[in-house]
Amino acid sequence: SYMSQDGKAIDINKLTQGSDFVAKVILKNPGGRGYYSQMALSQIFPSGWEILNARMLGGEGVFKSSFSTYQDIRDDRVYTYFNINPNETLTYYVQLNASYLGRYFLPGTFCEAMYDNTISAGVNGKWVEVVQ
Repeated sequence: SYMSQDGKAIDINKLTQGSDFVAKVILKNPGGRGYYSQMALSQIFPSGWEILNARMLGGEGVFKSSFSTYQDIRDDRVYTYFNINPNETLTYYVQLNASYLGRYFLPGTFCEAMYDNTISAGVNGKWVEVVQ
């Protein structure tokens, strides 16, 4: 889901250029297969959005992500690696900015166990727009 800097849900189909917002991913291990180790969350963002790296901005502020073993923040994507206990819920946040005018494709978000292809989940991508 996506929300404003004050935590309110927003529609990302049309974002105003220059607006800051947050991507929120909630993951839950349903517990039927026990402990999930070496999980990878892949979030790829459209080229009209910029990732605001919280580590470069002096901290996460009010958006505190769950623990991860490693996080790789690149120009257009964030990879988060973690383990998750049965019936545990984890939440990860990425701060973003709608930077460049245009229509862009937002790829789907995907999470999977790196060494067990029977454990995975994802959501479809869609078109988004940055307007004046």
